Amino acid sequence: MSQAKTDYYSEEKTFSAPSANTQQGNQLPSKVYNKGLKDLEDNDIEGLLSKLSIDELEDLNNDFDPDNSMLPPSQRCRDQTDKEPTGPYKRDNLLKFLEEKAKTEKDWDDVCPYTPGVKRGKVYDSDSGRNSEEPEVGKMEMPIEIDLDDDEEELECALVSAPEKDLVDLAGILGMHNVLNQPQYYNALKGKTQDETTGTTFNGIIQSYVPRIVPDEPDNDTDVESCINRLREDDTDLKEVNINNMKRLSKERIRTLIEAACNSKHIEKFSLANTAISDSEARGLIELIETSPSLRVLNVESNFLTPELLAKLLRSTLVTQSIVEFKADNQRQSVLGNQIEMDMMMAIEENESLLRVGISFASMEARHRVSEALERNYERVRLRRLGKDTNA
Repeated sequence: MSQAKTDYYSEEKTFSAPSANTQQGNQLPSKVYNKGLKDLEDNDIEGLLSKLSIDELEDLNNDFDPDNSMLPPSQRCRDQTDKEPTGPYKRDNLLKFLEEKAKTEKDWDDVCPYTPGVKRGKVYDSDSGRNSEEPEVGKMEMPIEIDLDDDEEELECALVSAPEKDLVDLAGILGMHNVLNQPQYYNALKGKTQDETTGTTFNGIIQSYVPRIVPDEPDNDTDVESCINRLREDDTDLKEVNINNMKRLSKERIRTLIEAACNSKHIEKFSLANTAISDSEARGLIELIETSPSLRVLNVESNFLTPELLAKLLRSTLVTQSIVEFKADNQRQSVLGNQIEMDMMMAIEENESLLRVGISFASMEARHRVSEALERNYERVRLRRLGKDTNA
């Protein structure tokens, strides 16, 4: 069974094939060439290919697109290996044949023959947009030509004796823009001379900012033993205890210091920032806040306190309502949680003495309501001061 080539590729030629998307009994004709191939199943295509002759398959194979990357390389072009071999493969003979063939073939004719030292064609100048054969009016040609041998002493002597103005041009040509200002650098690239407006020395470069040397903060030299004894004796002169950054202080001494602070009725500021305390040492601060009517500032920043304990510390400030500043930011657990934040927020809203709270809230509602509560407390302080001034 054979068909003419023109009959096979005719667009009017159709085949009846069952559709993969339809049920049996509803078979619709679809074109095999160029259209309808997605609706055919593999068995249908194999059945159609089995009915083609060898010549028709050969023509179908030659019709593949060689640039189609979806096909394997073996199927992108027709099979051209049907020629009988002339003999066994010999690599040396093949290379010799290729070399002799290359020598006998005539080279391509050049429009302009090659001549050593002569540029062929026109050279385009990117700066002026014109050919280099036509120099720009009023522009100086590149004046610097250095012809030195490999002798380092001769090169060093030439650079030492050169004026600083020429060295500025040389630095710009070599691309050393970090030692020149912008006008000097671009004048050197364009072949323009350096003038007084741009500067002819290297002193025109903007000096970098030299940071001011700040001495290190001295170590905390607080005498913890003396503070413990004075707190136990309720010394009226001891109003502030600061053990910030004392990480080497033992946890037992910190517990003892907090217990001693509970006996003092005159302490106003207690700072334990960056002392590596955890919940087990900081639980004594709850009793300190609830029992000390003089405490105004508490700082426990940069430690390892949990959000639950922070919420208890804020809740304990409602007992005496004497705390003015509470700092507890930068703990190990950065996320407090929505329930903990709401508990802290309500504790701050109920407190009428807090003016500054150092806690990072993730919830927008908590930040907004805490800010409003602190503003109300500031307003109470202002009205109380105005009332005292009026009475006075």
